[in-house]
Amino acid sequence: MLNRFFQQELSHLRDLAAEFSRLHPALAPMLSGPTKDPDVERLLEGTAFLTGLLRCKLDDDFPELIHGLAQLTFPHSLRPVPSTSMVVFSPKSNLKETMRIPAGTALASIPIEGTKCLFRTCYDLDVHPLTLTSAKLAERTGGSRSIQLSLQLSGLALNKWRPKSLRLHVSGQYAEATNLFELLLTRTERIVVRPLDGGSPLVLPPIRIKPAGFGRDEALLPYPSQAFPGYRIIQEYFTLPEKFLFLDISGLDGWQDPGAGSRFEIHFELGQIPNDLPRVGAESFQLFATPVVNVFTHDAAPIRLDHRASEHRILPEGGSSAQYQVFSVEKVVGIAQGSVKTREYTPFEIMKPSSTGSPVHYINRRISPVSGLTEVLLSVAYPPGELPPERETLAVSLLCTNAQLPERLRLGDINQPTSTSPELCEFRNIRQPTPQVEPPMGRDQLWRLLSHMTLNLMSLADASNLREILKLSVHPSGRDRTLFEGNMKRLDGIEKLSVKAADRLVRGLLVRGNELSLTLNPDSFASRGDMYLFGCILDYFLGTYAQINTFTQLTVQDALKGDTYRWPARAGDKPLI
Repeated sequence: MLNRFFQQELSHLRDLAAEFSRLHPALAPMLSGPTKDPDVERLLEGTAFLTGLLRCKLDDDFPELIHGLAQLTFPHSLRPVPSTSMVVFSPKSNLKETMRIPAGTALASIPIEGTKCLFRTCYDLDVHPLTLTSAKLAERTGGSRSIQLSLQLSGLALNKWRPKSLRLHVSGQYAEATNLFELLLTRTERIVVRPLDGGSPLVLPPIRIKPAGFGRDEALLPYPSQAFPGYRIIQEYFTLPEKFLFLDISGLDGWQDPGAGSRFEIHFELGQIPNDLPRVGAESFQLFATPVVNVFTHDAAPIRLDHRASEHRILPEGGSSAQYQVFSVEKVVGIAQGSVKTREYTPFEIMKPSSTGSPVHYINRRISPVSGLTEVLLSVAYPPGELPPERETLAVSLLCTNAQLPERLRLGDINQPTSTSPELCEFRNIRQPTPQVEPPMGRDQLWRLLSHMTLNLMSLADASNLREILKLSVHPSGRDRTLFEGNMKRLDGIEKLSVKAADRLVRGLLVRGNELSLTLNPDSFASRGDMYLFGCILDYFLGTYAQINTFTQLTVQDALKGDTYRWPARAGDKPLI
């Protein structure tokens, strides 16, 4: 935009100079023509540049006026959405017992332009010496079907293996994967875990299979504690929908007689099945998978305060803007010159009015009019009556991303070990990393965001309102146009939403809440399972919008076939059953 304004202003100044030359011929050689003065030309260009900057400022609707409000209410909206992917771990042959890989484990990619992109895991992951050997649809007596998984332990007998649960990732082509996800969660009548070398089977009710990835401890994106959790789920879904295609099978610790063998099968016995059954093979499931995000800790270049400038740009240390980009500021510590004493600067958005004895820091983001990249600026303030130190150095701890580098990675490129990655496992990404999406810093984007501050569950009880609030998490600036258009099409599939007051008896107490009925057009979704997964996301999101001590219960209806899905009642982010 600056270049356009610069060219317009420069052209306007040259036109004025030509007109002035006609009126004042004695000055014409300095202003126009082949003999014009080059110093005058530089002055015109400098004036055009400054005027172009001013026009940029007038044209941006002054978004910094609402940065403070956005930082307090929707702090995630001022951060980029980092690159994400899915990684699967493969245990090595010398792994003989269950090993936990904690969330936050760092993984590296092959170098891109000499820089290894760093990702971190999002789930606590239990890796067993276990292999999925096959998966298939099997016939049952009476004409019904089951999904049969064959698994084998390595170097460990079943009676020595005591997991509480087993997590499966439903993988493969997205439409097929979501159909299989929906089939397992809505049509399973019981789960039978059957040993193949002696022992007795374990029979589990369908309630023992549940979707994973919705918990606060399973967040894909680092999220501020004061941010509304419902927006995180929506943002993660629109960024990496595969993150929610996980199933937890619990109750395995109740297996009394698994036998001394190493082979067993898991049968998901299905009830009424649809006509278009998804294809099932070994590639339909992944053991030991987890989402990963391109976020890592890093330090900023030291900032020396001399209090001659009100803002200081934060620059990640040791790299260019193409290698490192600031995701968030985690900590600011001041070190006075000639002293070993330090003091921490409290973030402005979490400062308490009663805490008047601590200095604060404030973070502002803006788009550079020259490079078009997001710049992060830091300001500091001191308690009333306190004189700032004459000279102080700020040590700033950051969370950073690798900017646009990860989107150049391909399948299998996230495979390099780090100091925290497990030695007894290999790993690789099974999805190409998503592009990073910059925050909506331009013109009316933040104003639109703030306009929804007053929304509550009742004001969302309209299809158009629901579509608008969800669109705030679909960034048109993203470079993955296929994902953007698919998300927008899903939102267009919201045809009708109604809310009806209801009462429920929960643990002997009468609880008031709302029953929500949502009608979706299946033509707006990639598959039946895609529509079901969208319903799972909205069930969680609308539940978090409910008032305290109330519940919500969502029903989704297919606008064409009339099929319905009904989720259990929930209070906030917790199901009531």
